[in-house]
Amino acid sequence: MIKPITIRPTQNPDYGWDNKEELLNDTLFHIHDVGNVLNQLANELNEIGYSHDWSKIKYFNDFAHDCLERIDTPDFKSRSWYHIHTENERHHLNTHEPADVNLLDVLEMIADCVCAGKSRTGTVNTSFLVLKQGMLTKAYWNTVKLINNNVKLE
Repeated sequence: MIKPITIRPTQNPDYGWDNKEELLNDTLFHIHDVGNVLNQLANELNEIGYSHDWSKIKYFNDFAHDCLERIDTPDFKSRSWYHIHTENERHHLNTHEPADVNLLDVLEMIADCVCAGKSRTGTVNTSFLVLKQGMLTKAYWNTVKLINNNVKLE
């Protein structure tokens, strides 16, 4: 996922800063560090977006067959390519919840549902956007863990 990021140590505010220059420098370092973390997350989200629905391409013949044959919905979801698609692509959170689900997965799911709905029907079917109880909290804490594991003190 995200690459390790090194941050600079700053003064402990419990002890205070000796002068305004130290305070300004620490503040600027902190702003830069947060920017680096968010930039890494943005880069990862960008990669996620460009690899979205990769399994539809990898298994395109199976995907195309099922779509073009207009297989009815229950049977459509029983197809092997559909299981590969929903279990290996992290954004299908209503079908499969990765153990380390995170907010990037949630954002991809939202983008997918909005784009699919708008492009196919002109509206967003919000029933596809309902998450299982507790999943958003789990995604939040897993994102905290993801960032914490990749931020190292210089």
